[in-house]
Amino acid sequence: ISLSLPVAQPSAAGSPFRPQNRPSPAGQSRTRNTGREREMADVLLQKRTPTVLWAQRRDRLFLTIEVPCAGQAPKVSLKDDPGTLSFTGHVVGASPEEAVEYALELAFLHPVNAKDSKISVGPREVVVMVMKTEEHSGSHWPRLLKAPGKVPHVKTDFNKWVDEDEEDEMDRDNAFDLSKLENMSNYEDDAFLDGPDSDDEDDLPDLEKV
Repeated sequence: ISLSLPVAQPSAAGSPFRPQNRPSPAGQSRTRNTGREREMADVLLQKRTPTVLWAQRRDRLFLTIEVPCAGQAPKVSLKDDPGTLSFTGHVVGASPEEAVEYALELAFLHPVNAKDSKISVGPREVVVMVMKTEEHSGSHWPRLLKAPGKVPHVKTDFNKWVDEDEEDEMDRDNAFDLSKLENMSNYEDDAFLDGPDSDDEDDLPDLEKV
């Protein structure tokens, strides 16, 4: 007994055994390589939570975020109610293994006045002066954050801290230099990631005592 099996004939468009829209091996290789590169970048990027030092006065909070900015402006968002602060900063190293992302989220005990708050970005730290609302000014807050208990990366700034009953006398003798503080909006949008415009110096507040 002999069987004759039909043999598929190639069409004008090409072989019926190979879809015409199938990517070439070279294209598949590039796609796989791109995916691997993204995965490797996520693995190599070190993610850390920066240390925050804080102090306060009756009408404001002082936050010092310890992070090496390395010439790259961070992204900082301060919200009124509920009072929250979000911080993201990237440090690019000499190699991908040295790249670091610093990220921080703080939920304050009370609402804050974001509009009148200020920020200063230095090579090793970011200082944020957060203004309290009128309703929650006049006395020291019992703590910084809404959630009770200790947070490992939030610590008291003893260089700026004074007791409430000694506040006026201490600040007369040790006035803070606020001349380098900038508007918070300079660091809220991606458009400012190359650093604040030099023209913003005209909007800086005069030197004053806190």
